[in-house]
Amino acid sequence: MSNTSEMSELLMKDFAENYMEALYYFCLKKTGSSYEAEDLTQDIALNILTAIHSGTVPEAFSGWVWQIARNRYSRWAARKHRRSESVTGSDISDYEIADESDNILSEMIHADDLALLRRELAFISGEYRNIVTAFYLEDRSIRDIAASLSLPESVVKQRLYRARKILKEGMNMAREFGKKSYKPEDVSFTSSGSQPSGLPWSAVQRKIPKNILLEASNNPSTIEELSVELGVALPYMEEEVEILHNATLLEKDGDKYVTNFFILDKECREAVYNTLRSTSKERSRLLAEIIEDNLPAIRELGIAAEHITNNEIKWWLIPDAVDYCIKKSFADLSTYKPKPRANGEEWGFVGYETWNLPEYLHMDQTGSTSKEVEYWHYCPGDYGFERLWIGVNDAKMLVDIYNNKTKVDELSDYAKEMIEDHDYRCIHFDENGNAVFDILMIEKDNHKKIRELLESHKNYEALLANFIESNKSLEKIFKNYSHKTLHDTFGYYVRTEMYKIRMMCVHDLVDSGFITVPEAPAKSNIGMYIIMK
Repeated sequence: MSNTSEMSELLMKDFAENYMEALYYFCLKKTGSSYEAEDLTQDIALNILTAIHSGTVPEAFSGWVWQIARNRYSRWAARKHRRSESVTGSDISDYEIADESDNILSEMIHADDLALLRRELAFISGEYRNIVTAFYLEDRSIRDIAASLSLPESVVKQRLYRARKILKEGMNMAREFGKKSYKPEDVSFTSSGSQPSGLPWSAVQRKIPKNILLEASNNPSTIEELSVELGVALPYMEEEVEILHNATLLEKDGDKYVTNFFILDKECREAVYNTLRSTSKERSRLLAEIIEDNLPAIRELGIAAEHITNNEIKWWLIPDAVDYCIKKSFADLSTYKPKPRANGEEWGFVGYETWNLPEYLHMDQTGSTSKEVEYWHYCPGDYGFERLWIGVNDAKMLVDIYNNKTKVDELSDYAKEMIEDHDYRCIHFDENGNAVFDILMIEKDNHKKIRELLESHKNYEALLANFIESNKSLEKIFKNYSHKTLHDTFGYYVRTEMYKIRMMCVHDLVDSGFITVPEAPAKSNIGMYIIMK
């Protein structure tokens, strides 16, 4: 090269961006220790960067990198007195090209074609692919390849010759790949349900698994295709795919893998939003009339202390009624929840490409439940509200105080600490020491009566029809944007997206004046309630 320093800088950048992570996995697989893998990776990187800095400009950069990696590992293994068979290579000379006197390989594939070569490897059979990869990308000798595959050298040469013809034809053709519009940094995930094992989040913390899931979304791909498309060496890709498959995030279809959860791209998200918003004003109007007409009867059930305003009750009734209508919009409730996972857990997982919604539509519903009690908090995602999480034991203690009419001087030290830890948002005591609850305390039978009041209103049939139509419309959208693997799980994704109706109704009804935002939303107990079973 005429400008060696410039080339060295480019090679260093290429190495840092495209090889460091793969080298770490190589070392981790060989050493079995993350500490030793990091140490060995640093040693390999130091040797490579030192050579580049001194002016080395290899023609086949990838093969040269892996030659050094194997040699440094060989020395590491010798120092550790490992068994000789654990060593993958002992000297660079082991990877030199063997005798080519019969001139079968006279027309070599140039280094400039290596990117195309990696692409085309996905389209040839394994018996050819392994030999081509070893010879061109790993710079191994025919003698070495023949020995590792237990084949005569003549057979290796013959297969390499045939593979080259197939590859050259493909490399001269223009292949189109279904590139996604999104990148890992543009995609976020949400989950729901019980996740004691740490899945699915433990499987998607790094960039490589995210890349794999994005590439396989609505795009069934072999491991080889994923390896070529993402530029990850095949052995590491096999391990990553196995992890995602075991985590039930990838479904196997023959020799191909496809994500078994839905990733909504920008176009899909926009279609969902427009569909839900197109009928939202009428939906909000119908719901507001039902709530207003039934509010006196609901208050008579004793779910709220006298000081809790109708406005505060409405803030709870809106999302609670929406959730009930969402559930009633499903003809088959078996599709309403995510399917059990291979490990017995029941959780759902959804991906979203970044898209700026015209309005903020996230409402948390967090809580804790047991056979005796449920605590939930509907926390709007905007207006400045802050979520309060209460555990089952604390919820049980609040119910005991409620049922036993416990006075302030009868509280245990733990109960006092619990109330203080909750920033006094759940309960306070009047001048006589009586407990006054600042959140809704709802007996299970009374919750059922509230639902019956909802259904008995003249607007209910029209409101439910609105939800059913939205349900069907979202299913059509998802069928248009997803692979057939997901078609029997649409219920969960429809339900997840329909929860956006909660905030649509809130926005509509704040705008109309039906509900008002409290003066100090961060300290508000709006949306907090306990169901006593």
